[in-house]
Amino acid sequence: MPSRPATLALRCIVALALVGCADAPPPPLEPTVRVADAAVPVAPPTVPAVPEVFLDLVEAADRAHVRRGGPLLAPDAPGWARVSQLADRGPWLPPKTVGDDQLSWLEGIGGTLFFAVGDEGPSLRSVEIALRPIARGQVVSIFVDEEPVTTTRLDTGTNLQRLALPTEGLTPGEHSLRFWFRFTRYQGRKRVPAAIGTVRFLPSGDAPPLPDGPWVGPLKVAGVEGPALMAGAPAGWSYYLLPPVGGRLFARAAVQAGGPVDFVVRVGADGEPTREAGRLTVQPGTAAEIDVDLAPWQGRPIRLDLDTEGEAGSLGRAGWIEPTILMPGRPRGEVPPVRNVVLWVVDGLRSDRVGLGRGGDRAATPNIDLLAAEGAAAIEVWSGGASAADGHLRLLQPHPDGPPLAEVMAQGGRRTGLLASTSALTEALGETFQTRVDLRASGEPPQTRILLREMDAWLDVRKKHPFFLYVASDDPRVPLEPVEGYKRLYQRARPETMDDPASERAQRRELRIAYDAQLSAADYWVGQMVALLHRHGVAEDTAIVVAGTVGQELRENGGLGDGHALVPEVFQVPLVVWHPGLRNHGTPRPLTRGGDLGDVAQTVAVLAGAQPPDAWGHLDLVPALFHGLPPPPMPSHARLGNQVAARFGGWLLRGAGNRELKLWNLRADPGARTEIGAERPIALRTLRDSMLDRP
Repeated sequence: MPSRPATLALRCIVALALVGCADAPPPPLEPTVRVADAAVPVAPPTVPAVPEVFLDLVEAADRAHVRRGGPLLAPDAPGWARVSQLADRGPWLPPKTVGDDQLSWLEGIGGTLFFAVGDEGPSLRSVEIALRPIARGQVVSIFVDEEPVTTTRLDTGTNLQRLALPTEGLTPGEHSLRFWFRFTRYQGRKRVPAAIGTVRFLPSGDAPPLPDGPWVGPLKVAGVEGPALMAGAPAGWSYYLLPPVGGRLFARAAVQAGGPVDFVVRVGADGEPTREAGRLTVQPGTAAEIDVDLAPWQGRPIRLDLDTEGEAGSLGRAGWIEPTILMPGRPRGEVPPVRNVVLWVVDGLRSDRVGLGRGGDRAATPNIDLLAAEGAAAIEVWSGGASAADGHLRLLQPHPDGPPLAEVMAQGGRRTGLLASTSALTEALGETFQTRVDLRASGEPPQTRILLREMDAWLDVRKKHPFFLYVASDDPRVPLEPVEGYKRLYQRARPETMDDPASERAQRRELRIAYDAQLSAADYWVGQMVALLHRHGVAEDTAIVVAGTVGQELRENGGLGDGHALVPEVFQVPLVVWHPGLRNHGTPRPLTRGGDLGDVAQTVAVLAGAQPPDAWGHLDLVPALFHGLPPPPMPSHARLGNQVAARFGGWLLRGAGNRELKLWNLRADPGARTEIGAERPIALRTLRDSMLDRP
C-alpha cells in the first residue's frame, strides 16, 4: 500500500494512465475530485490591529479630477493624464513651461480631451481655453461632444478663447473637447500645431479666480499636521474608484484662519442620484475628523467628491489632511515557506473551460482539479494581453522597473531553471534564469513529453538544493500532442445536431471539441509532472503552481463580433496553487475570482519565503486563496496595437481608440454580450482612469 504522502501523485497517474497513446480512452468527462487523506492543519490567521490603507488620496492626487466652478483641465493640474491620455498613450506631449505658462503641445493635426462632469454639468455655460499656436496664421476648429463650437484664427503667443456651451449646459457623464488645426510645424523632432494651457468650464456669472497656491502640501492646524489636499486650489476634488469590501474614507478637515468652512463628502454611482455622505463645518483654527462608510458602494464604481464651501480667503487656508480610503486589515495565516516551487504555465489555458470542481460543459481536467481541491484556485486571472508573450512577461517581470521573478527566487541560494517548449518566451526573459532549456532553440520537437524528460534530468542534478523551476508548455495554444482519443470521446458526449456540418454553429462545436481534447491532454502532463516530483522525493517540499499565460478564442462570442482580440476568453486564465503545508482536508476551498498574473509572481515569492520587491506593486493572493478573503480590487489593463482593454473588479472596458470605448459588467454578463457604457458613465470613467494606475 502506498504511503499517504504519495496519494496525490498516484491519483494523478491513475486518472490518466491510459491516455498516453492516441487511441486510449480518456478520463470521465465529470471527474469526481477526491481529497488526499493526509493534511497539515493551517495555522489560524492573525488579525492586524489596525486597518490597512487601500488608497492614500494625497499620494494619488494626480489621479483626481479637480473643479473650480466646473472641471478644470490643465497640464499643471491634477488629472491631466486622465483627460489627455488613454492608458500610456495620447497625442498630447508632456507638459513644458513656455514663458509664464505651463503648456502641453499636441503632436499631429488634431487631438481630443476626454473629461467627466458631475452634477454641476447643467449649470455650466461657457468654456475658457488657453491656446498657443506654433506659428502665425494658425486656425483651429473646436468641437464639444463632436458638435462644432467655433473656427477661429489664433494670434501669436497664448490666446484665451471663451466659448459658449449649449444653453442646457452639460449632462453628468463623459464629454469630449476636440481641436482640429490647419497646419503643423516641426518643433524638435515632433510636428505640432499648437499647445494647450488651462481649460475651465464655467457656470454663469464671473469666473472664479485661478488657483495661485499648491494643489497639495503640508498643513498644520491646532497640533494636527500632515500632507493635505488643499481646499484653496480647487473647490472640489473628485476620485473615480472601486471601493474595497468594508472600505471607509477617513480624513481630518482643518481650517487655519478666516471663517468657517464646510467640508462635504458626496458619492455618486450610476443609476442613482449623488448622495451627500458626510458634511462637517470646521471653525478657523480647528481640525476635525471625517469618517464615511463606503460599504454601500463596495464592488460598484463611484465618483467620490471632496468639496469645500466657504469664503475664498478661508478656503485658501483649509484642506483635507491625510485623506485615505481604508479597508479592514486582512487576516493572514503563517505561510510555511516551502523549499521548492514549480510554476507550470500553459499557453492557451482558458479560465472558463477548466473544471476546478465546477459542473457544466467543461473539459475533463482531473489532475488540475485535484490540485485545486487539495490546495486553492482562482478563476478570471488577468493574463495581460492577447498573446502568450504578454502573460510570460507579466509573470516573470511583474513591473518593468522591478527585478525579475527568477532573480527574486534565487535569493538565499535557490537554484532557478527554465524549461520551455513555447515560442512565446523572449531570450531576455530566459536569461534571467541560471539554467535554460528551450526545445525550439535546441532543435528538439517542442512536445510536452520531452519537457518532462528534461525536467527529470534537471531534478536529478539539482534536487539536493532548493529550487525554482519554471516550466512553459504551449498546448492547447499550439496543438502538438495526439489527442484523437479525447476528441472521439467529446464527440460522443456532445452528439451532432441537425445543423449543417458546414454551418457556423457546427464549426464552433468542432473548435470547442478540439480545444477541450487538447486541454485534457495538457492536464495529463500536469499529472505526470506531479508523479515526477514524487519519484524524485521532493513533492512534500515543493509548492506546485499551475497557471495559464493567455486564453484561447473559439469564435463563440457572438455578442461582440467586432474583431477585437482582447476578449474575456483570451485574457482570463485560471490559477491553481498546491502547498504541502496548507493542504486542504475537507470541503474544497471556494474559488477566488480575479487577480493578475503579476499577483501570481508576488504569491510565488511569498510561498517560497522570499521578499517581493516593493516595485512590483502587486498583491499576495494567499489570504484570498487559502483564507477566503476577497482581494482588494486592483485594476489591470492590456494593449494590442490601438486596441486597449481594462478590467477592474467585475467590469470590463475595451475599445479601439478613445472614441470607441465600450463597457460590460462581467459579473452580470460573463460573455460580454450587452454593452452598457452609455448608461454607466461613472463606471466607464473609473475603468478608463484605472489604465494609468498599474503597469
